[in-house]
Amino acid sequence: MKTGSGTSRFIRPWAGAALTAVLGVLGFPPAAVAQGVVPQVSCYQRATEGGLDDSLAAQLCRGARSSTPAECFVRAQDEGSLTQSQAVQLCQFAAPDEDPAGCYLQARQQTFTDPSRVLQLCQPAVQHCPGNVE
Repeated sequence: MKTGSGTSRFIRPWAGAALTAVLGVLGFPPAAVAQGVVPQVSCYQRATEGGLDDSLAAQLCRGARSSTPAECFVRAQDEGSLTQSQAVQLCQFAAPDEDPAGCYLQARQQTFTDPSRVLQLCQPAVQHCPGNVE
């Protein structure tokens, strides 16, 4: 009997599509999944293309689940009046369903004058993983 024949050739395409769908639900961009680029790397690449130096790009994209932190950084730099370090502080840990740059820009225009208070308001929450669970 030949290995690799039978039902596996029919199931394999469905398994790949299912994996892509699951990764999409978890927040991984389809292009990154299709190309095999992990989210941290796509985030880092976008951040450095947007003018961020290597060290801050690594800090920005550490633990990223998508390129959202880099997209946020680029928007904050283009439309806001933040330093690179402030934009990293604002955008680090941003999830695909969050818009810290939009929050910052709106708050600066409508409410606050102190940029440090706006950063505190608009920073995404840090997601912590539980430690050793016994």
